[in-house]
Amino acid sequence: MSSESPHVLRLTFDLHVPAGLRRNIHWSKVESAIAHFTTVIQGTAARVFPWATKLQVTSEWIYLWHHGEDEVDLASTELNAGPYKDESSES
Repeated sequence: MSSESPHVLRLTFDLHVPAGLRRNIHWSKVESAIAHFTTVIQGTAARVFPWATKLQVTSEWIYLWHHGEDEVDLASTELNAGPYKDESSES
């Protein structure tokens, strides 16, 4: 079993269309935008993040009627409370 952990740099961009915009955005325009963004990121990635071997693209075209996001603090334990020390044998 390898002791190396895979690394992933994840960047998320949400492009919001304002509510009430009186414009029908055709699917072909959405597909074109996805392809263009992918091409631009692919070309830039090799220059600014040369360690990467692949680019995984996830795309969605959704109506965002509701989106909830919560951040909840969990109780402190001896494993998650600082000060932290480097003990690679613990998990």
